[in-house]
Amino acid sequence: MKKTIIALALVLLATAPVTAQVDFTRYVALGDSLTAGFASGSLMDWYQERSYPAVLAHQGGAPVFELPTISQPGIGPILELVALFQNGELIPTIAPVGLLPGLPINAEYPGIYNNLGIPGATLYDMLFQTGDINNLLQGNFETVMFDIVLRNGINTALEQAIGAQPTFVTVWIGSNDVLGAVLAGTPIDGVTMTPVASFSELYQNAIGALATNTTADIVLLNLPDQAAIPFTTSVAPFVDIEGLGRWYYVADTGPLTDDDRLTSLAGALIAQGYGLPGGPPLPDNLNLLTGQPGVVLRAAEIDVIEDRIQAYNSIIADVGGAFGTPVFDAYSFFDGITSGEDVPEFGGVTLTADFLLGGIFSYDGVHPQNIGHGVLANELVNFLNEVFDDTIPEVNMATVLFEGDWQDPGVVPTKASDVVFSQEAFDHLWEIFKPKIQRRLSVRRGGSARVPVHEELQSKPYQDKK
Repeated sequence: MKKTIIALALVLLATAPVTAQVDFTRYVALGDSLTAGFASGSLMDWYQERSYPAVLAHQGGAPVFELPTISQPGIGPILELVALFQNGELIPTIAPVGLLPGLPINAEYPGIYNNLGIPGATLYDMLFQTGDINNLLQGNFETVMFDIVLRNGINTALEQAIGAQPTFVTVWIGSNDVLGAVLAGTPIDGVTMTPVASFSELYQNAIGALATNTTADIVLLNLPDQAAIPFTTSVAPFVDIEGLGRWYYVADTGPLTDDDRLTSLAGALIAQGYGLPGGPPLPDNLNLLTGQPGVVLRAAEIDVIEDRIQAYNSIIADVGGAFGTPVFDAYSFFDGITSGEDVPEFGGVTLTADFLLGGIFSYDGVHPQNIGHGVLANELVNFLNEVFDDTIPEVNMATVLFEGDWQDPGVVPTKASDVVFSQEAFDHLWEIFKPKIQRRLSVRRGGSARVPVHEELQSKPYQDKK
């Protein structure tokens, strides 16, 4: 298929600030797992239908909002809290549930999905990765999330968003450009994190392509602190041992301190004696030879990750300013929750970032569950009403908090410190979100950066691959 090339000089043309009310007639959401409604380690219809884009579309009166829905237990499958015996003791454990994955429900939809969020997608992927639903029919699950969402084997997420001729677009991408550093317990530029220069180049081109090839109102979301999620804050760096006192776990690089953090995977290793007196040390860093992740984030590594997120967010702010596209401050929203300084309260119910009990995050400790998406959607409604002088109705939080079709049926009153995040649960996440080194290092070099956009998409709708 012949392609039109958009030069960077064209991309950098600024647009006038938007003032009209939001038109949800053709709302398209671009992003990754946070946009897709991925939760508790699973892409599943029950979560997808309550993702923040789906809720936002409903509140805005969108006539259509099609999703790449997956039947239960999802792809995944979903993580749940189960009771397992370890050394004769009953220990609540988070583990994958279901022998067979779910299946696509809406794969025959003839147009472009409105939710183009793809679990595991990086910024680079949004611009350049395609997906083919035929891979699933042939039993190839290597790029399953892209295949489910993009389907035709021809167009990328960015190209499909443009081809949908949207009236409104939200873009929340970039979390996976640093999440690998968190999951691996090791920030390495160009390996577990996308270099800042590459992110800047790609982000400018992505938003430039949307701004110059559509007439849509565009809203950007910046990135939350990936090092402050329950996945990294639920396992303390020490344990109180009777007769010994406080014992700081020992990694292969030495004892931990109060300023260090352990990932959820550490809990499964500690249950086997790792890091304890007389036991083997916890693995600190990613083993580049074996691909085995570490489970420790030292204070200095946390600073590196936070600095990288701030650098990405600075780029997002600059690009938003250049194109007159509003930027929703997702960083401050989630920081208020994880720090406990600005937690949401509705009808006497306080929501926090506490693992299992807080209500915001799902069983994987990385992604929001339904209530978290409801709160986020409500914040976005208020943001859009302010920026666009609109009157979109707020989300009914009483419905979100108290009705069964929103509540996660697996949540039980169990303290995170009593629960083991199993190796199987981590392997499940790692397979989807592990760093894609080969794609991170293949950003185009030299001359003006360019983004390919199929010219056919500018004049006619998406076509199924025949």
